[in-house]
Amino acid sequence: MPAGEYTTRFSSTVERLARPHDVRGLTLTALHMVMAMRLCALFDQADRDPVPDLARRYRSIEAACAVHGLVATIKQVWPEPFMVNRPCCLAMTPDEVTLSALVRTALAADRTGFALAVDGFVRPERHAALYESTVHAVALLPSP
Repeated sequence: MPAGEYTTRFSSTVERLARPHDVRGLTLTALHMVMAMRLCALFDQADRDPVPDLARRYRSIEAACAVHGLVATIKQVWPEPFMVNRPCCLAMTPDEVTLSALVRTALAADRTGFALAVDGFVRPERHAALYESTVHAVALLPSP
């Protein structure tokens, strides 16, 4: 792809991510995932294990471990620290917006859409691990 096409494509992505997004517009599954990331960040700062709290929240140790596994995978594959807002904040960070897109594509089993959501951001050789971890966590979260 010529450099001009990359610039146009990625500038529209940056513009889309810069617009404010509200957690109230998320599906329940995406909201669970965004809030889990926020809680894991708080627990990480407090040097505490988030799994017991997540297990109570989801009424499933398996779901809590899967979500915590996704958080660990994101920490490994994301090119920079994953930015989250406080749990009480209605606005989402660009990373949280991307996460909600990943959840949406994982729910739809849309591997191509998943790759497009992180294309140019997460290295291609890391997509498979991120996809599998997202699908696993999303499958175990409570459904509406």
